[in-house]
Amino acid sequence: MMMKLGQMLRKEPVYDAGGRSGVWDGTFHGGHVGLTSGLIAGMQVATSIGWRDVAALQEGDKVLTFDEGMQPVRRITKRWTYTDQGRTPASLWPLHVPAGALGNRSAMTLLPEQPVMVESDAGEAMFGDPFTLIPALALEGYKGIEREHVRKPIEVVILHFDTEQVVFGNIGALFHCPAEEAVTIAGLMEDRYVPGYEVLSLTQARMFVDALIDEDAQDYAWMQEERRQRGREARHYAS
Repeated sequence: MMMKLGQMLRKEPVYDAGGRSGVWDGTFHGGHVGLTSGLIAGMQVATSIGWRDVAALQEGDKVLTFDEGMQPVRRITKRWTYTDQGRTPASLWPLHVPAGALGNRSAMTLLPEQPVMVESDAGEAMFGDPFTLIPALALEGYKGIEREHVRKPIEVVILHFDTEQVVFGNIGALFHCPAEEAVTIAGLMEDRYVPGYEVLSLTQARMFVDALIDEDAQDYAWMQEERRQRGREARHYAS
């Protein structure tokens, strides 16, 4: 029996270079690079009192989440990453995201392993869900998104909630944040599945982004044909 497309491209937990599985847990990766996930200071996050710099938030502040409305931040962790730019391999550089590429109103910078939620018809066709979480690194080459050379240390802010959440950033983009319990010692020692959001593996995420690029190309071709058709009709009525 032929497998359905959704079965062939079933979402798999992401595995990073360190062999960790599951969604990002907000833990410090170690090594000279430090964190490769989290929100960069300066990013605007939707809260109960409007858009605020993620670095200005405090524990207890309420943040607008994708699935559960306003939720209080239980803990905030701040770290500096890319403190030794000369030793950072290009594969771990952050990504520059132009305005509008992910629904964001202004340009922004993302860390390579930060899960990003993308809404698309391709997601619906491939996985049965229009909302897909992928590591930011997979977006390289999509709508002008490219790796950005690290010239100075970057402050990273990690928001922890009671459960995993997806939050709104830079007026339109969507980002995954970990649960508070994900960073406890017990949680780190136990190799068990914790129900929550699924993030595509990098391999699947790149396949998905290729589909997004094809989808955009088809939409562009359709719009161009529509313009040509309107031009032909206008010339016909004018003659």
